[in-house]
Amino acid sequence: MRTVELDLPWPPSVNHYKKMAGVVQTHAGKLYQRRVDTDETKIFYQEVWLKICEAKATQGVKSFDSKTISLCVRVDLYPPDKRRRDIDNSLKVLLDSLVRGGLIIDDYLIDMLIVTRKEVFKGGKSVVCIAEMT
Repeated sequence: MRTVELDLPWPPSVNHYKKMAGVVQTHAGKLYQRRVDTDETKIFYQEVWLKICEAKATQGVKSFDSKTISLCVRVDLYPPDKRRRDIDNSLKVLLDSLVRGGLIIDDYLIDMLIVTRKEVFKGGKSVVCIAEMT
């Protein structure tokens, strides 16, 4: 069973994930207001991508790129301070970053997700462990 563990930065909250952008007209003539990634989200995606590239280069980490595997993901969240936070607000951006960073092909492969809030860590961090389920 293959396992990958990464130390990642503290993810942005889902509340700060997207922002409203300009109005766009579709081919059918409908108008809608686009939602785009915030700068905070873009920076997080880039930091995670760099960590994944580093792990691939130094530790020989390989992507989970099969569409037929089942994954278990354990996330340990170390908040940057003692403020009250909903534990699930950090997961959307974090899991999406693993896909955008090329570590997993799609987050629909995650069949088990275990999330634990840990003690405060200056600046915050998240430790992600991904394993193939047998």
